[in-house]
Amino acid sequence: MELKTASPILGFEKITDYTLKQIDDFFYTLENGDISFTLIDPAKVRDYTFDLPAVYAQKLEADRETQLKTLAIVVLQNPIEESVINFLAPVVINEEKKLLAQVALDEQKYPDFGLAEKIGRYL
Repeated sequence: MELKTASPILGFEKITDYTLKQIDDFFYTLENGDISFTLIDPAKVRDYTFDLPAVYAQKLEADRETQLKTLAIVVLQNPIEESVINFLAPVVINEEKKLLAQVALDEQKYPDFGLAEKIGRYL
């Protein structure tokens, strides 16, 4: 799926287009040329809900009825149990509008979400 950036991935502000590919039931890749991110559906590994801040809902052209896909960036390690997931800055996708945004969550509002939680904790 081809996506436009509504709010950039931190550190990659100049990239405005990505391709999202599903690998399996858990993992995805988000690519642009030489840049590739591995993502995971966080709801498949833990209880993961948050309130989408209004500024991101607006950027994603989302309303209460809009179905959004939420994914989390994974930094892969060997062995896989040492890989880390960023639960504090998910990538949220409006599949209908083909828009994506990396959402920076307030760590005080979501103290159970870490920036680099080991995936082995959830296996």
